[in-house]
Amino acid sequence: MMTGITLYDVVAFTTFLVCWPGYHWAARHVDARRPSLMSLVKKFRHQWIERIGQRESHVADATLLGNLLRGALFFASTTVLILGGLLALLGTASKVAELTSHLPFVRSSDPALAELKALILILVFVYAFFKFTWSAWQYNVLSILVGAMPDRDHDGPQRKTYIAAAGDVAALAGEAYNNGVRAYYFSIPLMAWLVDPLLFLGATLLVTLVLYRREFSSPVMDALKSVQRQAASE
Repeated sequence: MMTGITLYDVVAFTTFLVCWPGYHWAARHVDARRPSLMSLVKKFRHQWIERIGQRESHVADATLLGNLLRGALFFASTTVLILGGLLALLGTASKVAELTSHLPFVRSSDPALAELKALILILVFVYAFFKFTWSAWQYNVLSILVGAMPDRDHDGPQRKTYIAAAGDVAALAGEAYNNGVRAYYFSIPLMAWLVDPLLFLGATLLVTLVLYRREFSSPVMDALKSVQRQAASE
């Protein structure tokens, strides 16, 4: 039985549960009223697939698809290594709790609570692994759709259907990849929880703020908006 759970732990973990799934919901809700980085990139993905359908040579596009696939596979393989390290941490969580209790301004933690923290961290990276592997699989499907796409001389409903389906798959693959990366971001507060619940709370709020700024008011966002405005004016 865990006896080391404090009010700070409860408040910090509740905030974490609100911020991670809540941010995902809020980002979609805000996106309906103002563009986000993901919604703009989604439009560019669809435009890219339309350009692919107009080209004779797909050598450059195949290279780009390979880079996207390798990125997802890199994170998936890295997540496996992280999970191996976390499983080792799970067996020594009591020692970690004892070590962090000697740090200044840090509250002592119950060994069972430390094991629970490590287990939650493992679950977050399991979620990230599934997202990255699903993203990689969708990029494989996208490569097949691009390869099976009718020639540009075949200007019929079938070709338009292929382009629309490929654009949707590209957007879904990017969304799964983004969700995996977002899990990496929110794993940082959980690692801070191993030290102190107040640090966990502060890191959760900071990560949420950083993600919001990058998705709605970053320089990358401004660059994509300028390209979109220029294309609309032509």
